[in-house]
Amino acid sequence: MILPGRAHIGHILHYVGKPLIWLLAWDIVVTVFWYVVDPDWMEFPALPVTLLGSAVAVYLSFRNTTAYARWWEARTLWGAMVNASRTLARDALTLLADRDTAVTVIHRQIAYAHALRLHLRRQLPWEELAARLPHDEVERLRSVANVPNAIHARTAATLSAARPEPILLASFARTMSEITNAQGGMERIKNTPLPQQYSAYPAIFTHGFCLLLPLGLVETLGLYTPLGSTVAGFLFLALLQIGNDMQNPFENKEDDVPLNALTRGIEIDLRDGLGETHGLQPAQPVDGILW
Repeated sequence: MILPGRAHIGHILHYVGKPLIWLLAWDIVVTVFWYVVDPDWMEFPALPVTLLGSAVAVYLSFRNTTAYARWWEARTLWGAMVNASRTLARDALTLLADRDTAVTVIHRQIAYAHALRLHLRRQLPWEELAARLPHDEVERLRSVANVPNAIHARTAATLSAARPEPILLASFARTMSEITNAQGGMERIKNTPLPQQYSAYPAIFTHGFCLLLPLGLVETLGLYTPLGSTVAGFLFLALLQIGNDMQNPFENKEDDVPLNALTRGIEIDLRDGLGETHGLQPAQPVDGILW
């Protein structure tokens, strides 16, 4: 997640640098042809370009709103995961008679949070889990498709084996269901891409508009066409890229939901609740980006 104040001219140019360079080159070609070759065949009415630009802007805004809704839902689900983890740890410590079982449940929830982060990013969890779960369990997890769900199920079995009072067991069941529902929502976002109309068509329309833009401006702007067309095209290319970045919030990229920071926060909170000396610190931004 890019933190406020991160953006500067270098970052902005890098953000859409490659398509912007191609657009500038195309603008220069159109301008040179306008002055070197008979421009009659290049006359292009400006009104259709204006109308097309308005339509593309509306389309991009609608797509970006949808993309941001996915990003914000992902962040909301992780907020629910943080709260449910704290609730599970608090209830384990205060409601379970056996403290060893409570400690085991809390440590398993820490392992679960890290496994879920890596599961969503399609990364292998074995190194992370080796220090958090028994060796035999880690070996068994290598054969399952959904590692965090398997860890969660084993935690539920651990709670059930502790045989708390039925009303307490129902309380744990509600918290475990909240965790399951949050994971299901995250997996839905991860495994359900935006429809073709929202993912591919905006790129086609935006690039097509950028190609037509200098043709509609060259007669009016003349030598200033590369400047005017590139600045206008940059706005559309930036809108396109913003939507591309926001629509998939679990890709381990700089615009994603900061899973490293969230899982580190869960671990710190739960270990603090146990009174452990862990030496962990909240995740810090790197070059203005919180991972």
